[in-house]
Amino acid sequence: MKKITKIIFCLETLFIILICPGSIFADDVTEASSRMYKQAKTLKQKYEIMLDIVELDNRDMIPVLIDALDELIQQSLYINIKEKVILNDLKILVVKELGDLRASKAAEYVFTVVIEADDPHLKGEALIALGKIGATGYARDIALILKKLTLYRGEDLKADETIAHACIYALERIADPVGYLPIFFATTAGFSWKIKETAEKALVVIADDPSDILTGLILNETSFQLKLKGLRAENQSNAPDSKKIEVAAKALNEGLINKPADVDEETCLREIRRLALEMIIELKSKNKEPIPLIEQVLYIHTDDTEKIHAIEALRSISGDRAAGALTRFLAYQNDRQGSGVTARDNRIVIATIRALGNVASKAGYQELLNVKYMGYPAVVGREAEKALKSLE
Repeated sequence: MKKITKIIFCLETLFIILICPGSIFADDVTEASSRMYKQAKTLKQKYEIMLDIVELDNRDMIPVLIDALDELIQQSLYINIKEKVILNDLKILVVKELGDLRASKAAEYVFTVVIEADDPHLKGEALIALGKIGATGYARDIALILKKLTLYRGEDLKADETIAHACIYALERIADPVGYLPIFFATTAGFSWKIKETAEKALVVIADDPSDILTGLILNETSFQLKLKGLRAENQSNAPDSKKIEVAAKALNEGLINKPADVDEETCLREIRRLALEMIIELKSKNKEPIPLIEQVLYIHTDDTEKIHAIEALRSISGDRAAGALTRFLAYQNDRQGSGVTARDNRIVIATIRALGNVASKAGYQELLNVKYMGYPAVVGREAEKALKSLE
């Protein structure tokens, strides 16, 4: 039967080519295809004819495909269980072709399939088709589907992952910022590594500058892990450096004002501060606003590595305000040394001295002189001499 149907379809198409040259050809092929499809008695026959229509890969077939999908949607109300498989296969064939042809007029019908489909493969293909079509009007609906999946998944995890993957693909192709947070949360929702990897790549594409979105997340989320992931996403985004610095400063403040309840939270807050400081260093911003926050890091109970990050951040900003913060910290260390409270090693004081020698300000000159009389090891005195010479 399939062979006979294909022969008839090809003969009709050939006949049209021979007798209908020029621009009339497309309309006549469309009409012939539509007529044959409508005259088919069974779903199996329709499927076989649709295979031939899809092979044409012709945008002139879009009206035929839309009519066919509309008919299949209506037919879904009366179909028996035995024919449901072939009906779903036929819908998949049609929605995939509508997506490949970028048939924007089909978006309404394809979204109806998304809503009504109980087969995850069909629902997934319809979502992917919406992405290919660029159906911006349905971005919020797709984002909501993904959001629900991140909050609750049913017993069929494979089916849920199929739909989640399709949602991420569609939202990435549509590139509406409304999909950013649902995709972001998909990276944290316990999906497979494949879904997480796809979501992380999509985040970079879906919004060139997600700074405002991520600022809200960093400030309002109670989970320190989510705050940290938000800062990482900002760092990996295509946002302007100036925006990244603003977000880093807000994250640094969050890392300072929040109090950990356990060791894991303490570690996470330290990671937030560390990443924020690294962003400030790497972006080489001269924005002075983060300086008071960076200075706070110098005096909190944390490891030496974090303090050195803070010193390097001040050095990267440079100028009188940064030098003032470094000078105060060197005075603090000098006071401790003078009162007999010696550090385990001299990494911190040496880093401070070197930074003061490089911040293009003489604000620390007197405190650098004081270093020589505080009983530090000789290596510290030599570093102070070098810094003083660089300021002359």
